[in-house]
Amino acid sequence: MFSSSGNQPKHLLFAATLLAFLLFVSTQSLNAQTLISVTFNVPNSYGLGGPPPMSGPESGATSANPLFGAADVWNNLPTSFGILTKNPSWSGLVNSKGETTRISFSVTGTVLPVNLYPYGPSNYGSDILRSRWIAWNSWNGPVFGADGPGESTTIRWTISGLRPNTRYDMFVYGAVADISRSFDMTIEGRTINVPTYIYGSPIGLGGVYFAHIISDPWGRISGRGIGVGEDLTAQNEANWPGFQLVEIPTRRPGRRF
Repeated sequence: MFSSSGNQPKHLLFAATLLAFLLFVSTQSLNAQTLISVTFNVPNSYGLGGPPPMSGPESGATSANPLFGAADVWNNLPTSFGILTKNPSWSGLVNSKGETTRISFSVTGTVLPVNLYPYGPSNYGSDILRSRWIAWNSWNGPVFGADGPGESTTIRWTISGLRPNTRYDMFVYGAVADISRSFDMTIEGRTINVPTYIYGSPIGLGGVYFAHIISDPWGRISGRGIGVGEDLTAQNEANWPGFQLVEIPTRRPGRRF
């Protein structure tokens, strides 16, 4: 009579190896889905077209953390050019492969979507990420510009639908404009000044890097964009063109990568 008892250890070893491989592939796939790249799509109303949608890796973020370099598909979030917008939110953000996720992004406050492309295409057309942004902390004085008073001086924002209690790294981009200005971004008690660069000048990394952010037990990361200086004109306007967020894989004790 044929007995399989002698082959059992081999079968068990094969099954264990297969299970470990499937778990590894699954983990890698999940990690690949957690790179989220966000900018704002602000179609202008001048009939002059504008920069195409943002896609592909961005050199500044990739220099800060190579994981950001896996960016392919971006979320070009729809906004209305020159229209004061209260509490905008976007759901179903896509990952770097263009797959829809449960991740959402919301802003609490009144912002003004801006697209500087129609004012100088030759200056802004080469930087499609930084030439469009949401703005706040400006034009609330007695001499009105843009769309008049109403912008918030500080905004709050939340990214939800993330893995709970998980480490993420985030790169916050600065804009390119005709005036050098800045705003403060605060995330989990850390505040970093985000500059707006003058077009035609070196921009270095082009943003700031927040490492080791931990999502809360509900899978959320929140922060504040704080206007710097008076909000009477565009001199102290806060300009935020977008961000990238990536999950950092957990290194298990005793496991080598």
